[in-house]
Amino acid sequence: MYHREIRRLENGGVMDRQVKMLIGVLKNSRVFSHLSDEELQHVISRVQIREYSKNSKFMHEGDTNNFMYLIVYGRVKISIFNAEGKETIVAIRQGGDYFGEMSLIDGKTNSATVCAMEKTLIAVIFKDDFCHLLHSQPKLLFGVMRELCFRLREANEIIERLSYNKATQKLGLLFKNYINRYGKKDNGSIVLTIKLTHQDIADMSGLVRETVTATINQWKTDGYLSTNEDGLFCFSPSFLENFPIL
Repeated sequence: MYHREIRRLENGGVMDRQVKMLIGVLKNSRVFSHLSDEELQHVISRVQIREYSKNSKFMHEGDTNNFMYLIVYGRVKISIFNAEGKETIVAIRQGGDYFGEMSLIDGKTNSATVCAMEKTLIAVIFKDDFCHLLHSQPKLLFGVMRELCFRLREANEIIERLSYNKATQKLGLLFKNYINRYGKKDNGSIVLTIKLTHQDIADMSGLVRETVTATINQWKTDGYLSTNEDGLFCFSPSFLENFPIL
C-alpha cells in the first residue's frame, strides 16, 4: 500500500494520467458533476492520491476520521462488525463513489470499516480542505446534501429489507437499491454498472450463496434478469413492475 500527493495542473504541462482519471470521475459524480472546470481544478488542487491493494483496510469502525475518500477506480466493501466480530457488509462501492464525509461533518467516529476488494485508487481530501471546499463552493455543499438524503433513503431501504423473510423480497429490494444508484438504461433493459458476485449479494442480503444463486437462476428463467458479456446484471422493465411480489 502506498500513497503520493497529486500534482497541480499547470498550463503547458503534461497532465498526469491519474489526474485525467480523477477529472473524469468527478464530472460523472453526483456530488461534483455540477461544478465548472475551474471549480473542479480547485478541488483537485486539494487532494492526495492513495493506492490500496486488495484486502487493505483504510477506514475502521469506531476510529476518528480526518479524510473524505473518493474512489477513482476499484471496489471497496463497507462493513460493520458485531460484538463477536461477525461481519455484515452494508454496501459495495466503486469508482465515482465517496465516503468518510459524515464523520467530518458531525465530528463522530467512523460508523463502518472500509476494505479494498481489489486494487483501488482513492482521492483523499483532508478535513480542513473539505470544510474549505464546502464553504467556498455552494454547489458542492448542495451536492453533499443531496447525497446524504440519498443515503438516508438507502438506509430506510436496508431497514425494510431486514424486515422481510422471503429471499425474493430481500434480493428484490437489494437490487432495487443498486438499480437506483448504478442502473443505466440500455436497449430497453436496465444494466447494473457495478459488478456483483453471488457471494457479494449473499453477504449484503444475509442469505447463503446457494439461495442467492437459486433465486437469480429462477429470475433468469422467468425473464426478469440476465447477464451480459461483461458479467453485469441486466434487468427487464418487468422486474421493477413486479417487485415486491416476486
